[in-house]
Amino acid sequence: MRAAVRSWLGVAPRSTSPAPRCRCGADVDTDGRHFLSACPQQELRRARLHHQIVGLVAAALRRAPGCADVVVEAVLDDAHGVLRPDLRAKHGPSGVVTWADVSVAWPFAARLVAPMADAPLRVVAGEAREAAKSAKYSPFLPTTATPHEFTPLVWEAFGRLAPATDRWLRAAFRGPALAAVRAGLLRDVSVAIRGSHARGVADGYARCFGLEAPPVGGGATGEGVSPLLARIGE
Repeated sequence: MRAAVRSWLGVAPRSTSPAPRCRCGADVDTDGRHFLSACPQQELRRARLHHQIVGLVAAALRRAPGCADVVVEAVLDDAHGVLRPDLRAKHGPSGVVTWADVSVAWPFAARLVAPMADAPLRVVAGEAREAAKSAKYSPFLPTTATPHEFTPLVWEAFGRLAPATDRWLRAAFRGPALAAVRAGLLRDVSVAIRGSHARGVADGYARCFGLEAPPVGGGATGEGVSPLLARIGE
């Protein structure tokens, strides 16, 4: 809970810095970004988060009267079974079949620093992941009389929706009757991402510290953090 609150408030997950190197051999930053995106020891946690978001989106689509035949992990036949998007659903009134793939983009890569600094309001990492997903799946959509389309479903690590994702979710859950479904989906995904972050940094910091807990009151707490946050960290 301490890690979750500190992460939500935008400060380091622990008041005591971890060891400078993770047990996986990588360098560790004091903000815990290594544990949110890159640590190979956290692959299972990231997979669980991905599957949880897929389940939440599928459940929301099944509640939408205009959607039918919602399938998880349907195979794209034109890709010889190699590609398996996370979701497929049919829009009843139009007959359009939508294929979707869920992803969480991590805006910590060095190549993203300059673009994000130039346009801080843009969802830079999310846009890049949407483009990569579209390039990967769109060429292999079925070419039949029934129209098929692909949409990426991308959240950034701290909850922002990528633009194409936002547009598609607004269209899929359009109207007052589905406003609560969309709001509930966004809330549940946000909670899932935040909960996964808290587990990631807590587990990662514990591995860096080893089997011993950090000393109570140890480390610097006068890093511009209020007394309340310092107490939370302790």
